[in-house]
This record gives sequence, structure tokens and C-alpha cells, in this order.
Amino acid sequence: MNYNKEKALTLINARDWNGLERMLKSLSNMEFRRMERVMREEVLTDLENDLFWETFLHIIIFKRAAFISGATAVKHLAEEGTLNFNTESVEKLYGHLKETNTESIVKLCNMMTPAMQTEKQMTSMFQAFHIDNEVTQLSMLLKMDTPLSYYLIFKTLKLIEDKVIARKCCMVIIKRRDDRAFNAVCLIKAYFDLDDLPARFSLKIEQYELSHIDRNYETFLHVLEGKRPSV
Repeated sequence: MNYNKEKALTLINARDWNGLERMLKSLSNMEFRRMERVMREEVLTDLENDLFWETFLHIIIFKRAAFISGATAVKHLAEEGTLNFNTESVEKLYGHLKETNTESIVKLCNMMTPAMQTEKQMTSMFQAFHIDNEVTQLSMLLKMDTPLSYYLIFKTLKLIEDKVIARKCCMVIIKRRDDRAFNAVCLIKAYFDLDDLPARFSLKIEQYELSHIDRNYETFLHVLEGKRPSV
């Protein structure tokens, strides 16, 4: 067992943040680089939600550039269904980043986005970190290639109702050149009546079916898989 990992866990479980800072400062350059990985891959991944965010807040305050990649460790909470952004530590984390390095807010959310498992988790993340601009949300969602991301892209595009942005999203998705990507583009194309996309689509969607497609995630997924929507 890594001694520094054990020591860090002891300090974290005791919420001894001053002690954790002293310990991190005492590490050699090589030990600190190793601790960056250990914190991301072995320490944060074992913490329950509140302690995760409290720990993450303090290590970001200590050295943001070194530990921001630890945001990817949120995956275990998302998969367990225990992820909760509505905590004092998340609020303080947002405030700290807004004051010290605003660009890191989007960077942080980009790191967490692939870990999100549900629409609620994704929207809660956007709300907690004040990612209110729909175009910014779309840029994050377009980095993913999952049924959930396509569902949220479609819903966001419906909200802003901009054919130019819809076409730009389609052009990004088309480059993936797989069946799911083409079906997602076909859905967007049909809804926004886009007729100038450089691809042919096997999925055919009737006009009357469009109102049923995003009735819920399950219905959307059904169509994304190339099946007819139930009306």
C-alpha cells in the first residue's frame, strides 16, 4: 500500500485539511506527481459524495492545475446514483473558480460530462456550475458519443430553435460515421427540416412522428436505435 495514499486518506477521513496541505507540501516533485495520479485514480474514487466534494474543493484550492483532472473521479458517484451537486462544497468550489480562474469552470464540466449517467445529473451539473448558455452546453454534449448526449442535444436544439446551430451540430456528429450518429442526425434533420446535409440516411421519420420522439428518453432511444416510434 502506498504510504502517502494511506496518509492522505487518514487526513481526508478526519477532514484535517490543514494536515493534508502540509503533507502535500512536504512531498518531493516526484512524489507529488505520483500523488496527482493516486488522488485521481485511487483516493477520490473511494469517497462518498459529500466527502468527495469537500476533498476536491480543498485540493483545488491548494493547487488547481495539478488536481483538476480529479473531476473525472466523479464517475463512481454517477454510476452508483449517489452523485449530488447540491452541496456547500460544490457551491464554494464554483465561487472559488469564478474568482480565481473562470475558464476552469467549463474545463471542469467538460471533464465531468462523460461521466454523467442521467439527464438529471447532467442538468444538475449545468445548474451547479452556472453553465446557462445553451451553445456552451451543446459544445460539451457534442464531445460525448452516447444516447444520453444525443437526447440532450436534441432537446437543447428544440429549446433554442436555431437551424444554423442545428446544422453545425449535425456536421460534428456526421463525422463519427456510425449508425447511431447517422440516426441522431436524421432526427435533427427531420425536426428542423434541414435539406443540405452531406450524407444519406436510412432512417425515415414521418412528420407526425416528430412530436413523439422526445416524449421521454426511452422513446428517443427507441428511434435512435433505428426503430419506429410508438404513437
